Amino acid sequence: MTVDDQDRVWFVETGAHPNRLVGFDTRTQTFMSFTDIPSGGGSVRHMVYHQPTKTIWFGTDANTIGRARVP
Repeated sequence: MTVDDQDRVWFVETGAHPNRLVGFDTRTQTFMSFTDIPSGGGSVRHMVYHQPTKTIWFGTDANTIGRARVP
């Protein structure tokens, strides 16, 4: 789980296949983004938000790393 520069919370649902990146807007109290992540079935771990590039970096149990650019 990570928080971006607009105070939105980002997390990954790992029970769904494929995994799904979900955004939650704390200001409006609504879920605002659902994006599938083709992670090969591994759970997403250790999410970090990089503000200058508006990118979330994450690792998976399948020994892969990924990134997602957020609006």
